[in-house]
Amino acid sequence: MGSLFEHRNCPNCGGNDFEVLFDSNIKRGDLQGGIDTVYMLPGDKYGRHVKCRKCHLVYVNPIEKANRINGNYSEMKNSAVSIVRRNRLRATKAQVELAKKYKGNTKLLDIGCGEGFFLFNASKAGYITKGVELSQNAVEYARREFGLDVEVGLFEKMQFPENYFDVVTLWQVLEHLSQPLTVLKEAQRVLKPGGLLAISTPDFGGIPARIMGKRWWNIRRIHINQFSTKTLKNILRNAGFKNLSSVNYKESISLLMLVIPLLKWFKAHKQVRVLLQPGSTRGRIMNNITLLYPSRLDNCVVIGFK
Repeated sequence: MGSLFEHRNCPNCGGNDFEVLFDSNIKRGDLQGGIDTVYMLPGDKYGRHVKCRKCHLVYVNPIEKANRINGNYSEMKNSAVSIVRRNRLRATKAQVELAKKYKGNTKLLDIGCGEGFFLFNASKAGYITKGVELSQNAVEYARREFGLDVEVGLFEKMQFPENYFDVVTLWQVLEHLSQPLTVLKEAQRVLKPGGLLAISTPDFGGIPARIMGKRWWNIRRIHINQFSTKTLKNILRNAGFKNLSSVNYKESISLLMLVIPLLKWFKAHKQVRVLLQPGSTRGRIMNNITLLYPSRLDNCVVIGFK
């Protein structure tokens, strides 16, 4: 299985001195399937998590080779999109309101934009929007459903003009990237002087992560970097951002979005999945019951400026 993986130095400071927090439980057979969706997968498979002794970032080492990771994301299909749409539109509206506090109706780039829920709300709020996404399926959805300007591919290879965007956002993206500092430096390059960066990741230092340990839902194969607010701010400083601050917005999840991963966790999903289809009466009712909670409960959310 070694040929499918590659070792890497700390993706923040470049160091190679680390302690192992816990080992991988991934077997060769686990790598045969692609990625279905980032929303509804329980965190039952994960790589070896190590902690850098210099900057304290927690990251997976070794990781699947970059071409495998990128290939999986390019082929990713979100079978849960009908379930998550309503609540993602609600939550991303709160994200747009957060961005507008610091930088109004200007040119905005969303890196890893997925199906375009945030960009849709940003466009409605007056931003001139652009999206970048690896998943061809997600890009087709964003174009078809919302008429958005979204490109397929790796952001760091697109060569956008320097000092071009007023706002750059990365919502739940950095934890997936093999070279997050490279992407952040490119985001800093394409931002105008004084431009806003808004970013979020799962919070490895948060209460749910500390309580649940390896069973935390964000310990999963597709998350290869685990940030706390402190280490997220650290890597942003290394990328050239300044005036960093931790912020908060209202997240949104439906009862159905909450129940399905729990049933998968307890291996009971197959028995009841017909009853919980989003088109069923029970599924519609559960998907219309919305739970609001502060993003800081389980996420690091940081803004910074060029």
